[in-house]
Amino acid sequence: MNGTPTLSPLTIGARDVGPGAPCYVIAEVGINHEGSVETCAKLIEQAAKAGADAVKLQTVDVDETYAPGTESHTVFSAAELTPEETGRMFEYGREIGIDVFTTAGDLTALAWIEKLEPVAYKISSGLLTALPIIRKTAATGRPVLMSTGMASPEDVDAAVDAARTAGGSQIGLFQCTSLYPAPPETLNLRSIRWLSARYGVPVGFSDHSLGIEAAPLSVAAGAVMIEKHFSLDTGRPGFDHRISLNPDAFAAMIQAIRQTEAALGVDGMPLNETVAENAKRYLRTLAARRDLPAGTVLGADDIGIMRLAPENRGLAPVAFDGVVGRTLKSARARYEPIRDEDLA
Repeated sequence: MNGTPTLSPLTIGARDVGPGAPCYVIAEVGINHEGSVETCAKLIEQAAKAGADAVKLQTVDVDETYAPGTESHTVFSAAELTPEETGRMFEYGREIGIDVFTTAGDLTALAWIEKLEPVAYKISSGLLTALPIIRKTAATGRPVLMSTGMASPEDVDAAVDAARTAGGSQIGLFQCTSLYPAPPETLNLRSIRWLSARYGVPVGFSDHSLGIEAAPLSVAAGAVMIEKHFSLDTGRPGFDHRISLNPDAFAAMIQAIRQTEAALGVDGMPLNETVAENAKRYLRTLAARRDLPAGTVLGADDIGIMRLAPENRGLAPVAFDGVVGRTLKSARARYEPIRDEDLA
């Protein structure tokens, strides 16, 4: 892919996602509901209270996706929500004002999930090379969010091309490291801006590290979406509980993200109003170093660079060289400012 593509817009539900918009935060429930629709509803409720923008589930037709006897078949068989239950969770999210969507792990699941009108689809790292699924998902016209946790650049090239060729116009990527947990030195947050520049799409961070520190760092590195595992009890065995955040920690992470966004500010160097007032108080100004009568031709030794009272400001020190050699029209006592109107 040559050149730097123009950034393509991304809208998820009612939210614009990209530079300049608040970071879109996804609580990755996955299968931490363990097959209980009641637990899933509680997770959605707690994610909303914590301030998440969305909850993401993980949905597969187990026998279409995993061979019997494999660990994945066993785990996902114990944690399935039926299509009807999944639909109830989508509707519950709408009722309480949080987006709910899912990873469709196979074409069978995709067919019935599409009837639920999700706000987006997620392509997990394990599906990034499953181009038929990507094409079918992108053909729905809904936003497609793809994780890159096990991908080479060539894999991402192929996945993005497959989505676009199938008509996908709303694509997002996630920098991701498929280690559970992922040590800090493996996160490679610099790749966030690299991915965005290479593909011209909004890029987020799918965080498998422990704790809350990496998420706000990723926002500083350019992430416009955060996906983080979410659990009601991170001490439970199995599933993704161990690498998840509980509701209190998730809320703290979101607070840290919002503080980071506030601290990042905007491009350029706009001067804060309070700082501008401080500038009047603390920046130096040109003043008389001694009593100077009218008619004095100013030499360098006559001019001080001083901090005066805010109401007594004279010329800024950058004018120093231009003031040397000019003549005072009016007398200046020591410590009085030298202003342009005082000079001939």
